[in-house]
Amino acid sequence: MITAVKRSLVAAASAALLSTFAPMVNADMRNDFPTCYGLLGGEHDPKPASRELTVIIDQTLEYDLNLKRHVHEKVLDFLDYGDRINVLTFSAYAEGRYDKLTLSGQLDQPLSEDARFDTNKVKLRKFEACMAKQRNFAVMKVNEALKSALEGGTTELPKTEILGALGNFSMSWFSMSPVEDKSVLIVSDMMENSEQISFYSNGGVKNLEPQSALMLVKDHGMLADFKGASVSVIGAGLSGKYGYLSAGTMRNLRDFWDGYFAKSNAELAGWGQPQLFTPIQ
Repeated sequence: MITAVKRSLVAAASAALLSTFAPMVNADMRNDFPTCYGLLGGEHDPKPASRELTVIIDQTLEYDLNLKRHVHEKVLDFLDYGDRINVLTFSAYAEGRYDKLTLSGQLDQPLSEDARFDTNKVKLRKFEACMAKQRNFAVMKVNEALKSALEGGTTELPKTEILGALGNFSMSWFSMSPVEDKSVLIVSDMMENSEQISFYSNGGVKNLEPQSALMLVKDHGMLADFKGASVSVIGAGLSGKYGYLSAGTMRNLRDFWDGYFAKSNAELAGWGQPQLFTPIQ
């Protein structure tokens, strides 16, 4: 009963916030955070996103409460005015477990001092009030998307198609995005287990040889193009039923992914095993 009431209140708050926003200016681009620039009556056009954060969540895992909170904190610490954020999920290629874009939205950029000076004061007050509401609305929608994605994981699936999902996202989402300053947060144990390559052997984690594994990835055409993105990881080495992972195993795992991203036009800037001790780059 309490959950149902809470959902009703959230829905009502969402509707109230949306009613204060102007319609989206560019209907060709998905924006789950309606823009405030329509309130300016065409005096100023919305600016393109200055940065883009794409959160990619592996749903072949179950995450504990502390790690879920950690993901929320890291994402919200990064998010600022003018940013675009996307939340993507992937799993095994099983029914109902396809790669999905669950949220995509851009926060408006504030007006410059010169633009503020030239703007009608009544319109300016409405715009700035809308900007504050947009920020709160965006935080609520991001939290909802992350919560749903992180709670949707299961360990019952036989495969983990990390490389396939990353390749799919790079061809579809990253190739379309015009934002130059790209950041990626991957929430995953980073343990590939597909038909082409697996990090498991004899019921446990194999002692990965990074260079040989990278050659296999290249031979199978599984490299990607992340358009110069900076990549951070949360959850690396979450071993689950496979028990303890040695420091050497973790070092080889990181070396593999460092090489993979270097060959896929990206940089592995942050490695959380499982928590990330640096800001999202």
